Amino acid sequence: MEDGLIIAAVILLFVVFVIAVIAAFLKSPFKYPYFTHYFDVSGKRNPQPEDLIDQFLIEGNFLLLQEHNEKIRLWKTKCKKKIEHSILKKYRVKQYRECLDDDNAYEFVLFRQQTRYRQKDYVKKSYKVSQAVEYFDCDYMYLLNRDRQLADINYECTLREYHSKNQRRLLTKELRNKIMIRDNYTCQICGKYMPDEVGLQVDHIVPVSKGGRSISSNLQVLCSKCNGSKSNK
Repeated sequence: MEDGLIIAAVILLFVVFVIAVIAAFLKSPFKYPYFTHYFDVSGKRNPQPEDLIDQFLIEGNFLLLQEHNEKIRLWKTKCKKKIEHSILKKYRVKQYRECLDDDNAYEFVLFRQQTRYRQKDYVKKSYKVSQAVEYFDCDYMYLLNRDRQLADINYECTLREYHSKNQRRLLTKELRNKIMIRDNYTCQICGKYMPDEVGLQVDHIVPVSKGGRSISSNLQVLCSKCNGSKSNK
C-alpha cells in the first residue's frame, strides 16, 4: 500500500514537472521594450501631457527617444532571428505579433507626491507616496513630428503656448525678468542703461496684433520713450 502511494506521488510529481516544462517552453519569449518617463505634477492644476512632453523635448531629450527607437529596431531584429531558429515557427510568429505595440511604445506617466501619516512610538510622522494620475501613450512618429514643430520655433515655448490666442497672458513676470537680464537692462533702440528698471518695458518686436508671439526671439527691452515712439509709428 505504501509502495503504491509512493509510486503515485512520484508519477504526480513527474506529471507536474512535465507540465511546468511544457508551459515554460510554450511561454512567449518576447517582451516589448517600452519607453517610460515620469512627470511629477505635484502642485500643478490640470497639467496637460502634451505640454509636459513639449517641455521634455525643449530640454533636449529627443536623443533619448531616438536611442530607444533604435533599441526597438534591434529588438525586432533579434526576435526575427529567434523565430527563424525556432521549431515552433508559426506559434512564435503569432506570439511575436501579439507582443508588438508600436502605437503605444512611448509611455508618459503623470504622478503626484501625496503626504500620508503613520503612528510610530506614539508620534505621528509624515511620509510621501507617488500616485499616478494620468497615462499618455504614443508612437515614435508622434514625438518626431512634435519635435520638428518645436524646432521650427527654435524650442522657445510649447506648441500650445505658441498657438495660443492670448499671447499677452503668456508674457509672465518670469519671462519679463529673463528678457531684462538678456538685454542687460538696456534699451535696444537708444542704448540707455537702466539697471533699476524704472521706465523700462518689455516690447513685442512683431506686435501681437500682427501675429507676434510672446517668445524670447520676439521680445526686447525698450525705454518708455522709445517704446512710445515705436507705437506711434
